[in-house]
Amino acid sequence: MERERYLNTSLAKALGVLDLFNGAPNGLTLTEVARAMGVRPGSIYPIVYTLQRFGYLDRDPETKRYRLGLKILAQAHRILASLDIRDQAKPVLRRLARELEANAHLAILYEDDVLYLDREEAAPSVVIPSVIGLRVPPHCTALGKVLLAHNPEVAERVLARAPLPALTPRTLTDPEAIRRELEEVMARGYAVDWEEFHEGNVCVAAPVRNYRGRVVAAISVSLVKTRLAHDPLERFARAVVDGAREVSSAMGCESG
Repeated sequence: MERERYLNTSLAKALGVLDLFNGAPNGLTLTEVARAMGVRPGSIYPIVYTLQRFGYLDRDPETKRYRLGLKILAQAHRILASLDIRDQAKPVLRRLARELEANAHLAILYEDDVLYLDREEAAPSVVIPSVIGLRVPPHCTALGKVLLAHNPEVAERVLARAPLPALTPRTLTDPEAIRRELEEVMARGYAVDWEEFHEGNVCVAAPVRNYRGRVVAAISVSLVKTRLAHDPLERFARAVVDGAREVSSAMGCESG
């Protein structure tokens, strides 16, 4: 490809090293980084050292394991702050969390995963203390179901992954069952996660559209399943759908 000649291989390797830390909560040793990159530790060390020197990696002097540095967090904060959709959704998420006494979320699709952009808590949560920046499989979340339903090409790519992970005993993993579920999402206008992501938790999500009417994000509320004994699911679904329409309108979507 013509533009490949402009690719900076050292920078590409550095970015590849950073990508390794996604899904490595305990960090990585230099040897583990080298093994994953398919090179010798001595050859990758200058890149690792440079990333550490500029704050993109941090090294524990006792364990000698590397983790993502605070510079990543600072840059991520700037990116999130610049996202218009996050600004538009913030007041809606805050209101939903307060009025429904449930945690409210905003997410998008990123590399075929659900990427959480924001969260408003009704109360401190022991389930996910911090989800901003977290990536999760889309087939087992209400947010993901909404985004897949409105992005069929992505849905087919996700369903082609075999086998799909089951995060709880209730997670749908059969592609045909998920396709039927996505059809229902399109028909009713919102998605429900029945303890498919976390046992004991139910989540309801609805689509957010941009000025062209294209679904670009989703918002949701999550709650303990036992609340449905006295609060009907329809109450939460109606509030989330209305909230998503409000965010869509703020994004310039005339139809909501």
